[in-house]
Amino acid sequence: MSLVRKAVFLSALNQYAVQAISIVTTAVISRLLAPEEVGVFAVAVSICFLASSIRSFGVGEYVVREKTLDKQSMKPVLGVMLTMSWGLGLLLMAAAPFIARFYAQPELTYVLWIIVGQFFLAPYISVPYALLARELSFDLIMRVDLMGSLVRSLVSMALAYQGFSYYSLAWGVLCGVLTQFLIISLIRPQLMPWMPSLHGIGRIARAGVSITLSKTLESSSENSSDLILGRLANMNDVGIFSRGLGLILFLQNLLVKAVSPVALPHLAQVKREGGAVGEAYLQAVSLVGAFALPLFAVVNIADYSMIHALFGDQWDQSVQIASALTFWAMFQALHCFMRQALLTAGKERWVLMYEVVSFVSKAALIVLLIPRGLESVAWGIVISGAIDFAMASLLIYLAYGITPLQVLQRMGSNILVALLCWTVLKASTVYLDLHAMNPWLALLVIGAMMVPVWLVGIHITRSPARSLVFELLGKWKRPGRP
Repeated sequence: MSLVRKAVFLSALNQYAVQAISIVTTAVISRLLAPEEVGVFAVAVSICFLASSIRSFGVGEYVVREKTLDKQSMKPVLGVMLTMSWGLGLLLMAAAPFIARFYAQPELTYVLWIIVGQFFLAPYISVPYALLARELSFDLIMRVDLMGSLVRSLVSMALAYQGFSYYSLAWGVLCGVLTQFLIISLIRPQLMPWMPSLHGIGRIARAGVSITLSKTLESSSENSSDLILGRLANMNDVGIFSRGLGLILFLQNLLVKAVSPVALPHLAQVKREGGAVGEAYLQAVSLVGAFALPLFAVVNIADYSMIHALFGDQWDQSVQIASALTFWAMFQALHCFMRQALLTAGKERWVLMYEVVSFVSKAALIVLLIPRGLESVAWGIVISGAIDFAMASLLIYLAYGITPLQVLQRMGSNILVALLCWTVLKASTVYLDLHAMNPWLALLVIGAMMVPVWLVGIHITRSPARSLVFELLGKWKRPGRP
């Protein structure tokens, strides 16, 4: 197995394990906490995500892309991270009471204070992570992530069961990060220094400005629904919407973010070796699309069963939200590695331009559609996804000469398979009342029908995933053969 394929496998395995822990935790928490309680935590986490995107200051991307590194050159990298992370941590602690007053939720102050504790450990986690990713050492990253996720899950569920409300989730986050810090301190890469330096941070800071602004806007866009609904609607609406969106993001993480940590190192390696980055990009997005587009086509119909099975009956209002957002997820899948491709080409400012357009369009549509209800807000996000696709297509064309038609041609078989899966499942609902079934039984029936349909679809359409899937199936059937 090549180094890149091994890295993809380990990264995917890591994400699947982490997401499995996450979905179990979410299923338990959703039955222990009310939507308003989930809403308060969602707003607090969204605010911290915004600050987290600033604190990283493009350090991870800098470390991955830099041609040569040594322990001395890593000291200013740590210096940048310490300055940004500790400074933002102190700023957030001071601002927490004012943020709580803005949202008319006094408890938000204490939730933020607990979560912000991770900012003071982050430099000694993020910098080693970047070094490990540079070397494609995703086996070590997997160990750290899994233990952190497991501790976070156990602490959150135990405290929620004891009645600690949203504080249980905040303490879970902090304990998970503390676990990651302790483990990565034991296995830290040789180039990782303990002491920072401020000498030479200007060059790193200049390289990170565009990336930081881009990440901040990306995080703002991702969390805009929670932040805007929390102010213009109420925490109950935040909780309901976050569960519908959360289901889609969970599935998106399983498919796209499972391999996205490898995307930038891989594309950077292709470029260093003089390979065709544009072709590597097309291969990557078409392969992910072979899984993503059919899955979200199925979820569009199976949304009721998935929401009720995973979260319980009290989240019934989230069903239509999840159904609409499947179309947004499909738009996102078409250019899922756009940011990594542009960073590989040194187009940090183009990524920033994309994030500005994405954030402004999405936020404006959410504000405009809030009076019309949560389902309308979800469709507004779908429209923003179409805008994102148009903008991403333009930038990829300018960077690599890849036209939207080429992308759609590569995705053609994936779109056909998605239509096939959707049509078969929709036709089956004439004879099967999925809503009347036990939701877990309904999901079992849907899976039993859709997996064979998908396999037939990728075979007859010669999908990019066909050779990979049938190769893996062949190895599973014949474990003794090489």
